[in-house]
Amino acid sequence: MKSLLSICILAAFVSFSNCEDVTKPLYKGASGTASARSELRKILFLDYDRVNIPDDVKVKFGITLLNINVNEEKGILEADVWFKYAWTDSRLKWDNDSTGINVLRVGNDEIWKPDITLYNTANMGEMATCWDSMPLIYPNGDALWVPPCKLSTYCNFTLDEYPMGEQKCQFKFGSWVYDGFILDLQLYDDTTKADVDYFSSKNWKIVSNVATRVEKYYPCCVEPYPEVTFAFTIQRVHKEVCKQN
Repeated sequence: MKSLLSICILAAFVSFSNCEDVTKPLYKGASGTASARSELRKILFLDYDRVNIPDDVKVKFGITLLNINVNEEKGILEADVWFKYAWTDSRLKWDNDSTGINVLRVGNDEIWKPDITLYNTANMGEMATCWDSMPLIYPNGDALWVPPCKLSTYCNFTLDEYPMGEQKCQFKFGSWVYDGFILDLQLYDDTTKADVDYFSSKNWKIVSNVATRVEKYYPCCVEPYPEVTFAFTIQRVHKEVCKQN
């Protein structure tokens, strides 16, 4: 039970079916013995190709916004976030009844993971700087990956009402190499906004928060290219200045 509790704490901000009902036989109990996990890993990864994308993959993607740092003159917003990915890889299924394993933690580079990219990044060297967190995989092939990341993006800031004016910024994400026929990118849990329950900033408050999904088509191609965008309006927190007589 402690093992399952730790999983749900890790993904407390994620509405994921594996943690919603602890009475379901598929996910209750411990995650097997070390020996059983070792044997299962041998079976799962014997012929597993982590570069090859799974069949009919649908990636649900969301972000939890933790904090922001704003450079209004350069038009750049830096953010600390948790990315939230959920997908199914049918090659990673096993029988939990015979193995006693209800969840398996795997190395960051051991399985295929979505190549979701921040299109409007302000750091062209890399999309985001993320901690190498371990994905969780379940007997039915479901995968859950929640890496903490730092990212930066260009924003259309205006200084007309500086310093208390509202500022608009957005994070635009999509796959870098896969079209929508191969990788169907969806908003996590059909949400219409980013998760801001853990947002903490002494200097900025979030005025509006909207998440959208669109499918882009280009003259070259017939396939769609899904994008998800998280748009924010932020405003500097007004601070009272007390003068001493």
